[in-house]
Amino acid sequence: MAKYRVGLIGAGRKGTQHARAYMLDERTELVAVADGDPENLALFQKRTGVPGYADYRQMLEKEALDIAAPILPVGVNPEVVIACAQAGVKAILCEKPIAASLEESDRMVAECKSRRISFGAGDLDVNLPAYQKALEFIEAGELGAVKRITLLGGSGTEMSGGGCQRFTLMRHFAGCDEVAWVSGWVSDDPLSEHDQGGAGYVRFANGIESFIYRDKDARGRGYEVVCEDGVFYSDDNLAGLYRYVEGDGASWEKLEKIEGVLPEGPIYGGARGYDAEGWRWPGDRNRASCKAIIDALERGEDPPGSGENGVKVLEMAIAVRESHRRGCAPVMLPLTDRSLRIIPRPSRMYNKKPIFGRENYMDQVLSQKKD
Repeated sequence: MAKYRVGLIGAGRKGTQHARAYMLDERTELVAVADGDPENLALFQKRTGVPGYADYRQMLEKEALDIAAPILPVGVNPEVVIACAQAGVKAILCEKPIAASLEESDRMVAECKSRRISFGAGDLDVNLPAYQKALEFIEAGELGAVKRITLLGGSGTEMSGGGCQRFTLMRHFAGCDEVAWVSGWVSDDPLSEHDQGGAGYVRFANGIESFIYRDKDARGRGYEVVCEDGVFYSDDNLAGLYRYVEGDGASWEKLEKIEGVLPEGPIYGGARGYDAEGWRWPGDRNRASCKAIIDALERGEDPPGSGENGVKVLEMAIAVRESHRRGCAPVMLPLTDRSLRIIPRPSRMYNKKPIFGRENYMDQVLSQKKD
């Protein structure tokens, strides 16, 4: 049975995890790698034996790829994703956030849509079985309509970077409906274009309300999805579905946990260490995200964490900041000024090795396999 041919662009720590996830899926074969860093490239080739390229454009030209995996800093991500689309691959899974500006992310999605390329942006929680099965259960009408979504744990330090995970799950449980308007504020300076925490209120066009709290509290991190007849709750480690067992006067005392729907144990699975070949487990989420793009390719569609979702969650984050700039007034979506942007923190925007230091960074890369 023919396998989908995967080409990796960026052989650092995260790139190695993506590569290993593809190596573990029987439907894919890692056939090439490209990296402008000679040290990263040589180590990855030594470990895998695949052909290596110092220039990703040469790899795209010489290798007949089905899936491109550009695992790169945000600053260069738009250019490389667009080049992969123009090279004729069938699917692309890059990392998060998709881009710094709405204009860049719009172009990335347009290039992929025009060529019917399955496009995913990010190794995202939404791809994990717990969140997929929870939505399936809710959409089947088992808990009634979704009324409210709450993001717990405070505003955090990133709206665009790691925060795109939270906005994505907000959209997920709102049925990926369009956002009507946003009102909010940021944790530091509303005039800054750099990433920071954010809190506020999101109103979806279908009437679902979502709240992001400014401060941490006793409930910790996670998500609460309140429906007419029950609740889904996740603390980023364990997840549960609960149903009201009495008709009127619903209260927390009348919630009963629903067994047998969600996977047992932690959302991310247990620690697995190194396998018999010496490879470190790439992580349940990374495996789920790579599986999602392969599934999407086979179905001829986008994965749950699509490139289009990447645009939407970036727009939501920018809208929170724009609301603060306007005195916390409601901001209607879509935003008309597509030049607006959020600059991710340096370790996401630029090459990590000079930021972390060579020795520190290479320790992370080397730890991915016992050589």
